[in-house]
Amino acid sequence: MLRKVKLYSLSTCPVCKKVKEFLNNNNIQYETIEVDILDSGEQWVALKELKKINPQETFPTVVVEKATVGFDEENLKKVLDL
Repeated sequence: MLRKVKLYSLSTCPVCKKVKEFLNNNNIQYETIEVDILDSGEQWVALKELKKINPQETFPTVVVEKATVGFDEENLKKVLDL
């Protein structure tokens, strides 16, 4: 089943890099939003979206039809039907 996956990430975040590696290794297509490298207007919009999904605004935040915060490999496997 193809699911829409979105990753809110920071370019310098080591846990974010682990999530990307996990998604890539499992051939999961995803959209990445590197919040720290957006211009100020785009960053404001991205953080506003993120706050609706994850009020703590922590990174990484993986959205697979609903928010999954952080890198919990077992939970991601479950959500992604792996």
